[in-house]
Amino acid sequence: MDEEGAVADAIASKVYRDEPIPGAAGVPRLPGKYLQMQRIAFRDDPYEQSAAAIFFRQGQFMADFEDDFDYRGEFFCYFPTYRAMDDRQLRGYFSWRTRVRRGMIEPTSLSFAFVYLYELLNRIGVDSPEEGFLKLRKFRTAYRLIDAGIERYASLWMRDYVVYHNLDRRWFEELTDDDSDRAVLVLADYKSHSAAEVFAALDFLSPYKLEHSAFFRYHSDDVRTVVAGVFAALAEYCAKNLRNSVCERLIGKMRSARYNMFRSAVFYDPQKHPDSLYEVNPLLRFSCRNGIWSCERFLRHKERLRLTGAILKNIDHRMRLRYGFKSVLKPEKIPAVYAGIIGREIERLLELKRKNARSKIAIDLSKLQEIRHAALETQRKLIVEEPEEDSVMQQGNPIPAPSSADVPVSSPSVPDAPVLSGGERRLLESLLYGKDPAAGIGGQLLSVLVDSINGKFFDRFGDTVITWDGEMPELLEDYRDELKGIIAE
Repeated sequence: MDEEGAVADAIASKVYRDEPIPGAAGVPRLPGKYLQMQRIAFRDDPYEQSAAAIFFRQGQFMADFEDDFDYRGEFFCYFPTYRAMDDRQLRGYFSWRTRVRRGMIEPTSLSFAFVYLYELLNRIGVDSPEEGFLKLRKFRTAYRLIDAGIERYASLWMRDYVVYHNLDRRWFEELTDDDSDRAVLVLADYKSHSAAEVFAALDFLSPYKLEHSAFFRYHSDDVRTVVAGVFAALAEYCAKNLRNSVCERLIGKMRSARYNMFRSAVFYDPQKHPDSLYEVNPLLRFSCRNGIWSCERFLRHKERLRLTGAILKNIDHRMRLRYGFKSVLKPEKIPAVYAGIIGREIERLLELKRKNARSKIAIDLSKLQEIRHAALETQRKLIVEEPEEDSVMQQGNPIPAPSSADVPVSSPSVPDAPVLSGGERRLLESLLYGKDPAAGIGGQLLSVLVDSINGKFFDRFGDTVITWDGEMPELLEDYRDELKGIIAE
């Protein structure tokens, strides 16, 4: 809390408010321990003490205190501290805290819950940082089921607590679920990962989802191999010819900024934190110099990820052309050297497949005699006498051989045109006739409509009819005329 806030807090504490009269009917006197705690705030000039420092000293004084007071009221306050509570609220808080410490985590005012979190962050009633973290985890796990309002702050403060006290990295990782960082780590160390893992990481980060492509469904292994090969070739090219790594070129870059430890919490440490470095992984590290914290982490750039999406879309486009797939895509504009790498990796895969096919049909001449004897034996077993007439009788009637007239002949049929909602029809019309796709669909999401249309037409075409790169939907030219006919019906 800043100096201005501390001054305002000190002034507020001197404002007269309505208070229950101690000793009046139904209002018990405040036990002496509370009165001693309250005097701590005025032991020194309150203008010289921050609110966090006063909270820390009062909390240490009351670290082992217990109470048993039946409090039915509520307490709401921004940056809640003991000084913000009246006498009944104080007794209510410490009575609730007593039950929490005994394993009875009960619903209470959210501000009471935050005061308890502040105590643990300040290691009030805690013998070691490890014990503090375990108590924080236990309380957060239980109380977020009562009031989810603590989750956002508790998770952030617990991560800061792990860093501040240099605790086990696994405790930090259990509090974060950043799949993006995991994907970047796979790509940064691509040589140690399989083609499937490299493909999954790129596809996760890319705005163009190659995994959703119709071509991928038919040739998934080939696509994964080409994507991993293209990424490896791009990594080598960047290392030799550019100052940026492939991850910096296609995804983002490391950035460092000042970090506010225990942001929005009431926290005080009487000792200056020593200089330190805490590395969660190569993409995330915290450092403290002269008591000032900073955080260095990998930040993703939208424009660079757009280039990644364009590369994946061009792989899809080139592979469709090379494999003679039934539908093609409009390629994105990418640097010529990237396009050349894509072409070479596709041809490399096809040549490998041709070599493997030739090796599979190679004949071992030494086995010809054995094959010939096996064929003669099979032929002998197939020559059998005609069956007796009664063996083909069933209840005295011969079983007639089926004639061609008895065999039903079916011809392939084209599935009926699907029933489209108003928004789906208007979106298709916009794409067919060059109008703004976002116009006429109301508050519906483009991505949802695109997925719905593709799902409805898949049985008819066996392919997606609209591609979606996260920016603008695009209609496949192969199906334009037929879709016009369907819309006109």
